[in-house]
Amino acid sequence: MKPKIKAALIALLGLVTVFSATGCGGETSPYKINDSEGYTVSVRFDANGGSFTTNTYSIVDSFNVNELEKNGSGNAEIALIEPDNAARGKDAFKPFKEDCFLAGWYKNREEKTDSNGNTYYTYSQKWDFEKDILEVDPNGEFYSGSPVLTLYAAWVPLFEIRFYSLDSGELLKTYSYDPTSTESIAVPKWSEESGALEMYSFPERKGFTFEKAYYDQNATESVDTETVIHPGKINLENGTAENHVLKLYTEWKEGEWFKIHTAKQFVNNATLSGNYEILADLDFSDVIWPTAFVYGNFTGTINGNGHTFKNVSAVQTNNSKVNAGLFGNLTESASISDITFENVTFTVQAGTRVAGTSYGLFAGTLSKDANVKNISILSSSLQIDSSCYFGTEDYSIGLICGIGNDTAIPNAEISCVAVGEEPEKLEITVNGNTVTVVFKE
Repeated sequence: MKPKIKAALIALLGLVTVFSATGCGGETSPYKINDSEGYTVSVRFDANGGSFTTNTYSIVDSFNVNELEKNGSGNAEIALIEPDNAARGKDAFKPFKEDCFLAGWYKNREEKTDSNGNTYYTYSQKWDFEKDILEVDPNGEFYSGSPVLTLYAAWVPLFEIRFYSLDSGELLKTYSYDPTSTESIAVPKWSEESGALEMYSFPERKGFTFEKAYYDQNATESVDTETVIHPGKINLENGTAENHVLKLYTEWKEGEWFKIHTAKQFVNNATLSGNYEILADLDFSDVIWPTAFVYGNFTGTINGNGHTFKNVSAVQTNNSKVNAGLFGNLTESASISDITFENVTFTVQAGTRVAGTSYGLFAGTLSKDANVKNISILSSSLQIDSSCYFGTEDYSIGLICGIGNDTAIPNAEISCVAVGEEPEKLEITVNGNTVTVVFKE
């Protein structure tokens, strides 16, 4: 049979009782109430620099010795429970101290002074709530305001991992955690499912991609494991910790990079400033080429590593977009290299009264400063839909690009054909890269 407990909380400004004890009387100490009702044996939990719920700093559990079970020696036995144990119900109080975790509850606390004159505590006789039993002589004289046992909370600083930039020394992030619940953190890893770098607890830097971590600022001791285990130690014998801070120095490269294994990954991570390392041939049969690329200003990098993009299909349908192709505009900072595009179809369906348009299968406009090298386009088609009617001569259409450096791709097998319901309405002439379209009445 579990003993009944009455709990009182000691706050800064006095005593607060968590049980209903009096009617309309005046201010009565909960200890006097406990004594009058036989709850004279008390145990005090001292938050010891921390606090409990509602800013209370101590909890006192009181017991009626007459209701406690006796052992063979005739002593009453009390099985204590932690302040935040769910068995307390509404009277459960979680201890807390900022930037610290609770190492345990200890019977003894000893004050010490370090070499700098700072005061600190060490502890002994950690209470084991699963095994330890408090024995009291039922014939003793007890007063609930005088605890037969005080247990002190031993607070240990949260373990920290401080992440610094290797090149600048800037502190990027401090990750704090309770080492009793977490023993290690994962090192960033490329996800074959998403194509993105999973950072886990490591920091993220906008415009940069993590490359490696080191244990020292001179980059002589690299982190070559899948997880980082904090070297700090908790001494539960005396409620203290050593080396609670670990410093890691992180190396980065410029740009937001993705490692791509599938067409779906490529599309899901499509951004105009993205940087892509292609690690396999990509088949776009079942995915749609990114619309952002068709119309936008691409400033990123695609390193194809000799792989093929095949069965790509893109359509220009928006009259408000004046540049369109697989890439709307390849800017001077764009870099696309070492890729074979095979069986690509780009279709121009819109074009009514749009001035200043430029269309091409590879790009609407291609800057002369863009880094486009080792690109081949095989068995591909630029299609002009018969529903188009530009209504102005202010447009440019090219097999490779509408405007710009078409010589950047010398190996291009691109045809230009009329499609749609009435293809005979279009007369298409190709001269080198330049495409001329005449709309017949």
